[in-house]
Amino acid sequence: MASIQRKIIHGHPYYYIVESRRVNGRPRPVVVQYLGTPDALLERLQNPQTQPLRARITQFAGVAALYDLARQLKLVELIDEHVPKRRQGPSVGQYILVAAINRCLAPTSKLRMPEWLAATPLPRWLGVHPKQFSSPRFWDNMDLLGEAEIDAIGQVLTPRLMDTFHLDPACLLFDCTNFDTFIDTETHSQLPQRGHAKSKRTDLRIVGLALLVTADFHVPLFWKVYPGNQHDSVTFSEVLKELTGRYRDLTRDCDDITLVFDKGNNSARNQNILDLTGFHFVGSLVPSQFADLLAIPMRKFHTLKEPPLESIQCFRLQRQLWGQARTLVITFSPELQRKQIRGIEQQLSKKRRLLDDLQVRLRRSQLPGAKGKGFSRESLIKQVEQICSGQHIRSLLQVDITEHNGLLKMTYRTDAAAYTRLQNNQLGKRILFTDHHDWTDPQIILAYRAQSHVEDAFADMKDPYFLSWEPMFHWTDSKIRVHAFYCVLALMMGCLLQRRAFQQGIKLSLHQLFKTLGGIQEVTNISSAAGKPGSAGRPRLQTTLSEMDSTQQALYRLFELDRYRKN
Repeated sequence: MASIQRKIIHGHPYYYIVESRRVNGRPRPVVVQYLGTPDALLERLQNPQTQPLRARITQFAGVAALYDLARQLKLVELIDEHVPKRRQGPSVGQYILVAAINRCLAPTSKLRMPEWLAATPLPRWLGVHPKQFSSPRFWDNMDLLGEAEIDAIGQVLTPRLMDTFHLDPACLLFDCTNFDTFIDTETHSQLPQRGHAKSKRTDLRIVGLALLVTADFHVPLFWKVYPGNQHDSVTFSEVLKELTGRYRDLTRDCDDITLVFDKGNNSARNQNILDLTGFHFVGSLVPSQFADLLAIPMRKFHTLKEPPLESIQCFRLQRQLWGQARTLVITFSPELQRKQIRGIEQQLSKKRRLLDDLQVRLRRSQLPGAKGKGFSRESLIKQVEQICSGQHIRSLLQVDITEHNGLLKMTYRTDAAAYTRLQNNQLGKRILFTDHHDWTDPQIILAYRAQSHVEDAFADMKDPYFLSWEPMFHWTDSKIRVHAFYCVLALMMGCLLQRRAFQQGIKLSLHQLFKTLGGIQEVTNISSAAGKPGSAGRPRLQTTLSEMDSTQQALYRLFELDRYRKN
C-alpha cells in the first residue's frame, strides 16, 4: 500500500510516495515517486494540465533493433580486437557500427553524421558525443581499417553469424554488381574504373562488388570489392580461391555446400578450381553458344508437375563440359518467353525510331546547300553499328547502305525469319548444368532460381531510402573498401532482422521493415521545473513512445525493445 512520507533534507521538507516492498525477504520502504517541496506539490495540484515547453523526437525502434543485433554478434568488440587504437574517443568498432546503422535507416554523408546521430539514442547507449563523429574524425578512423583487417574480421564474423543465428549454408548464391561513382578521371584510385555499368552510365567510373549470400533471406557471408573494369569470371576465380580457405568453417554444420552462379562467371579455369574446392555447384550456360542443344525438338521435353514449376518443360542429358561430365537440364518457360519477346519488341521499336531519324538526317545532309560536315560511308556504318548494338538486335535488323551517283542511301528491315527462329529455338529457354548427378530436375531448377535472392540483395543496396550504397563521398581505395564493409554489414543486419520477423509471421520487405520501425519514435516532453514557464531549476522530462499500429506493436514485442527504454 502506498503512502506519502516527509523527509527533512538540509532543513527543508520534501515529500515522496513510498510503498512497502520485500527486499531480500524483509519489508523495506521503496520510493515510487518524488513529489518535491510543499510549494512544488501545491503548484502541481493547482495546475494539473501543465503544457510542456517543447518536445524532443528521436528515432528509436529501428536504431534499437539494429544495436541489439550488433550486441548479439559482439560486432564492436570484434572490430576493435582487430583494429585496436589508443583509448581516445570512440573506438573504430563504434564508428563502423554507427555508419552501418546509418546506412540501414537514413543513408547520409559523414558531414551530416553528427546531426543524424544526435537524433538517435546511440550517444546514450555508446557513451559518446555526436560531435566526436565529425567527418575528419570518421575518416581518420577509417584509415585504421585496412584490407587485411577487413578480411580477418570477415573470417571470424562468418562462423559467428552461422552459430548465433543458425544459418543454413547448404545453398550459397554468388553474383556481382557495380555501383556508379562520381570520381574524377584523374584521381589515382584503382578500384573505380570505367566498365560495363549496370546503370548504363558509360561516362562514370564504377566500383564492383561480389556477394556470396545464403538462400535464406540473402544474408551475406562473404564479399569482395574489385575494380569496375574487371570481368565477373575473373572475380569469381579470385573468390573461389578465398572460399577454399574457408570451406571448413562453412561446412561445420553441413555435409556439403552447393554454389549457385550465373553464366557470366563461366570459364574453364573456374571449373577447374571448382572441382578442387569440394563445393558442388549449379550454373547456367550461354544459350547462343550451344545451338545443338537449342535445336532439340520440344516433343522430347516433359512437363513438370511439382509446384511452383507446373508450367515448366525440361529435357535432361549428360555432356562433357570443360573436360568433365556434367548433368544438363534445358528448361522452357512460356512466361519467360513472353517477357523476353516484350523486351525485344520494345528494343526494336526504339532502334527503328533511331534508324528513321538517321535516315532523315542522311537525306538532309545531302540536299543542295546543306550545312555541316555530312556523312561518309565509314561514319554512317559506325552510327548504324551503335544503333543496332544489343542482344539479338544485330541479327534481327538488317541495314543496307548503298551509294549511287555519289549519294549514300540507307534502308533497313526486320528479318522476320530470324525473329521466328529466335522465338522457336532460344527465347524462354535456359541451359543449367551441375555436378549433382543424383538431383532431380526440380531440385536443380529450384536451386538455380534461388539466384534471385542475391539479385534482391543488390536491389536492396540500391534502394535510395534504406540500405543504400549511395551517397559515397570517398575517392581512395582504402576508404572505398571500408565503405563497402559497413554497407555489407548494414545489409547483413537488415536481413537478419527481416528473417527473424518472417519466422514470427511478420512478412515485410526490408524497405517496409525499416519504414515500419522508423515510425516508432521516442518523444520526450520537456517541462519547467515547477510546472510553469520561467521557473528556476532543472527542467522536468517525461519520455514516451509515439502511437504504434498492430504491426509496430508486434515488432516492438518481438525485438524486446522495451529493454532499451530503461537505459
